[in-house]
Amino acid sequence: MKKTLLILLLALSSLNMKSEIHVILVWDGYMQFMPATLNIELGDTIHFLPLDFPLMMHTITSLNIPFGAISFDKIWQAPSDTFFQYIPLIDGFYEYVCTPHLPYMAASFNVVNSGTSFFEHNHNKKLIKRINLIGRVTKGKLNEPSIFIYDDGSVEKRITINY
Repeated sequence: MKKTLLILLLALSSLNMKSEIHVILVWDGYMQFMPATLNIELGDTIHFLPLDFPLMMHTITSLNIPFGAISFDKIWQAPSDTFFQYIPLIDGFYEYVCTPHLPYMAASFNVVNSGTSFFEHNHNKKLIKRINLIGRVTKGKLNEPSIFIYDDGSVEKRITINY
């Protein structure tokens, strides 16, 4: 048993499992994403950060994405939201926009699978519980941040804004 575990660990450690974090800046001043195009490896993380202090609300909304990819629609405004991360699980071409500022705030990234990444993907995740910022289970209210905890271990922060 110990030999099998050791062989498995050695085999996994020989794989190139290095992933990168790519930063995309959200620039409020000229209403654009920087860079507007990006090429990444499957398994890399895209990290959206504000370039300046946003004075208005933005969204980071998937427009055209590969079949089977998880869509995203993040309503985003600092100072409450300081970043947003997305990890593409399917290779292909992704287009995204800021819906209030179309056609100016539009960008894309291309995900390439070179065969060096290793992770599993499950589209059938189920919500375990929804909690507020102090950890109490909640059904969620308008304008109240909530944290969604799923059975696959993923966590998602959401706020529904009434405007």
